[in-house]
Amino acid sequence: MDTLRKPLFFIAAALLLIALLIETGSSAVPETYELPGFGIPYLALIDGLLIYVVATMGVALIIPERIQGRIQGIITFVVSLIALFVAFGLLLAAFAALMAMVSLFLAVPFGTAAYFAGFAGFARGAAAITLSVLMTLKLSFAVCLVLAHQRFLENRGLVLLVFTSLLANVLVEFLQGFPPGFLVSIVDALAAVIVALLALIWSLSFLIFSIPAILKALRVDKALA
Repeated sequence: MDTLRKPLFFIAAALLLIALLIETGSSAVPETYELPGFGIPYLALIDGLLIYVVATMGVALIIPERIQGRIQGIITFVVSLIALFVAFGLLLAAFAALMAMVSLFLAVPFGTAAYFAGFAGFARGAAAITLSVLMTLKLSFAVCLVLAHQRFLENRGLVLLVFTSLLANVLVEFLQGFPPGFLVSIVDALAAVIVALLALIWSLSFLIFSIPAILKALRVDKALA
């Protein structure tokens, strides 16, 4: 039971990658279409960090631990810094869109008319199908990951990140599903703001926890010099 089941691990990674490609609207996924709203594409902010963690675990199967330990901190620092700026920029974009739509909706009568003309026709059915597919892929990823090695459950950071990914998926689906159809665009932008905030927090935590690893690698290099 202590041996990593590599086929299941790579299946888990592939499932998560497919989910990420769907969220980003990649042409690598057959029959992709333009994703409605902000909520679904913003899920890629969290799942991008998750797939980085999984990729790091995969690289550990190939690169010796001594070498990986010396470079992982630096790579994590760079990745988290980029993710931090991207999440912050997209947070501002979603918040600006949210405020613009709310302002239009409340500006009776002409602003309201403009809102209905531009934003009232949210493709809720297509979004719901996409979110269901994403949830299936993510749950399958989590199951395959645990089956690959039960000790992944002992990695609290990984477990929390997977939980955040699933929670964000449920949150977007819930917020898109409960309001009247003409308000879905506004609530979807709110969901994107929340998801971007979660990604911002995770990116910042990655950045902070990468610093001790960098300092440790520098101490090792100095000792070997």
